[in-house]
Amino acid sequence: MADDSSGPKVSGPAANALIYVTLILFLILGIFAGWRSHRNSGLFLKATRSQSKWSLGLNFLAINIGSGIFYSLPEVGTIAGITGVFAYAFGAAAPLFIFAIVGPMFRKHNTRQWSMTAFIMERYGRPMHIVYSVICTLFVGMYMVSELTTIYGVFELLTPLKPLPPMIIICVITTIYTAFRCVHPSKEDIERVGLVKPTKMGGELFVILTLAIGFSDMYHQGFWQRTFASRNDSDLRWATLIGFCLVFVVTTLIGMAGPLAAWAGTWSLESGVPGSSAFFTLVSSLAGWVSGLVLVTTVSLSCCAIDTCQTAMFASLYDLVEQKVNIWVVRATVILLNVPVIFLAMRAPDILQVYLMADLLAAATLMPVLFGLIKRLNFLHWTDAIVGCFGGIITVGIFGQIYLGNRHDGWRLLLIEGGLYTTDERVLGAFCLAPVGSVVFTFAFAYVRRAFTKLLGREQYLYVNTIRTDEDDEDNDSAKDRAIDQSSNDDTAHHQSPESDRDDQAKRRLAAASH
Repeated sequence: MADDSSGPKVSGPAANALIYVTLILFLILGIFAGWRSHRNSGLFLKATRSQSKWSLGLNFLAINIGSGIFYSLPEVGTIAGITGVFAYAFGAAAPLFIFAIVGPMFRKHNTRQWSMTAFIMERYGRPMHIVYSVICTLFVGMYMVSELTTIYGVFELLTPLKPLPPMIIICVITTIYTAFRCVHPSKEDIERVGLVKPTKMGGELFVILTLAIGFSDMYHQGFWQRTFASRNDSDLRWATLIGFCLVFVVTTLIGMAGPLAAWAGTWSLESGVPGSSAFFTLVSSLAGWVSGLVLVTTVSLSCCAIDTCQTAMFASLYDLVEQKVNIWVVRATVILLNVPVIFLAMRAPDILQVYLMADLLAAATLMPVLFGLIKRLNFLHWTDAIVGCFGGIITVGIFGQIYLGNRHDGWRLLLIEGGLYTTDERVLGAFCLAPVGSVVFTFAFAYVRRAFTKLLGREQYLYVNTIRTDEDDEDNDSAKDRAIDQSSNDDTAHHQSPESDRDDQAKRRLAAASH
């Protein structure tokens, strides 16, 4: 997937120095942060109610920005032009507002809540908890594949190094510290290439990418960790607004590298170079120090993204075993899971396709989970939710079979083959119908289950939230204070001073004499 451009590359010694100095700095910073947390697993996982709006806003930017954006964002720009770039930027930024809405709902349900997996365990029970944790692990694994694929391509393109050793070292280091010439395009070139006018694909991407990224963010434990880390709901709302502005601006600027490469002539559809390499064709046409800067930036972003994914994977697995297994066993499991991730990344899949596969999985399975927050839907059982999750996946396959006219291609729509390069509406239909299908299957199965339960004369299932929240504790404390005050008043009334007793007796004798 590398481009064979003859542009300047970073020499071997310089590349090694840049890569490993950057990794050592990240290792030192990570270990220092871990030392400050005093190996507190709770702080390692959640840092509940500890972050301000500005800190969270920057964190929302950080979790949205990984090295994979240097491939996926410019690629969208080469497919759908400027409209596609703005669609991707909006789709990446707008879903943050979902957390400003849903986050307070989780806190209202349980003010001590800090993860989706913990909520699902309490609401739906162990079976659905297992399904969700497995999906989360697969989902985060896909994102790690995309990040490492980017690293593989960048090392192959900009350096003479073999990509595998640095990839392995990046995974090891992030695991360790998480445990503790200018281009001048002309006006004629821009008009010739196009990518400026609004396109049908660009309009569809506003729907596809907003749905895709919105559902996928809800499955990413990193977003939930940041949501529950907000000090209060007001800070969370401001943080999402700050994050929206930052993410929109940054992703737009990076995405414009795709159209800019086409206008400048460093990339074209006829060249045979994939659109995902458009950004690096620009870099290859610039001075050598720019390649070095991009190399450092890519390694840094990959470290940030991979350590977030590893932390999210750790949190999912730790919840999966109900926190009953030694924490180091779970960390060792995360290390072992890096092996297949690196293997898949070396096969250099299309990064945008990997993202879309993960997003489609999230879109097909998330709605039944969110229904657990709605009080009026307290009749939903864990079996309904599981059927709904699989129903969303089945819906995509059925739609693909009907739309494409054959079973083989229809069910391969789940793999999003061709990504966004297809000229029809198969991808748009898949992302629109996946959540609809999960909703239909959830309620259809719930209706059948309840009808069958009624037929057997058994009691219907109804969920009751028995969790004591912080508000309950405050109410109890207030009630205790009132009881103490009342008790004090009663004690005062029943334990008067001797002088008061003599005064009362004198008043009674005087009243009797007057009668």
